[in-house]
Amino acid sequence: MMKREKVLTIIGSPGSGKTTTAVKLARTLAARRKNVIIVLCDPFTPSIPALLPAGIIHDISLGYLLTAPGITQNDILNACVPISSSEYISLLGYRTSESLMNYPKVTRDKALELFISLRYLADYIIIDSSTIFEADPTSFVAIEIADKVLKMGTANLKGISWFQTHTPMLADSRYHKDNHLMAIGNLKVGQDWEAVTGQYGGIDYILPYIAELEQQDNEMSLFEPMFAPESGLYQTEINRILLDVFEFQVTQNVISKKKKQIKKEIKKGSFQMPFIKNKGEY
Repeated sequence: MMKREKVLTIIGSPGSGKTTTAVKLARTLAARRKNVIIVLCDPFTPSIPALLPAGIIHDISLGYLLTAPGITQNDILNACVPISSSEYISLLGYRTSESLMNYPKVTRDKALELFISLRYLADYIIIDSSTIFEADPTSFVAIEIADKVLKMGTANLKGISWFQTHTPMLADSRYHKDNHLMAIGNLKVGQDWEAVTGQYGGIDYILPYIAELEQQDNEMSLFEPMFAPESGLYQTEINRILLDVFEFQVTQNVISKKKKQIKKEIKKGSFQMPFIKNKGEY
């Protein structure tokens, strides 16, 4: 029987929208009653406090799980932080005001043990890696064990420089480069994605800047639905990623047709982004 792909690791440069993408992928799956655990690996800037309103109980850290003498599935479930707006999503990450310095050294074997266990605890696992993944053993292992890796960059020199510096570290065969997909995130008006396509070795997805996402991020409400008309185009790309990564089809025919259309236009070099109407970052 063919193994069903269920683990996605997202890596990328600062400002590319890694965490936002992880949340919106999870929310789309959860809306179809699929259980999703988002693993927020970054120990340097913990994400859970920035994603959830103040007062959310977060007793057990990812750092504790990775350095405890033993780890059980019950330990992992107890460490997961539920999302009040969706019973199908939970978060696993570091607490505020802590870092790797709070814990003993994280080993590859311990990280591997965690990710193996996670496969049995949810329908899908989405791992948001540290931006400087080579400094975080958990992120490195997450890239190695993922069924698919979504690489996210920005259409500017800073994003290109990040990839030129960090991605050569993934040249080893154990990182399965054939399973890597490339997205430009947070694309803003005036940025020329075509000019950077060659630098990234091709682009599979284009996620535009959406003012509604920036507002949700500021209000710590990324798990809420999007209603702005232009947000529908962002959601289309989210749906395409789910189809390519998990073979999870959000709608019949429409997404597949849109995917072929966008790829055809990208190949011709005529793909336009008329829906980008705002500038900014999220």
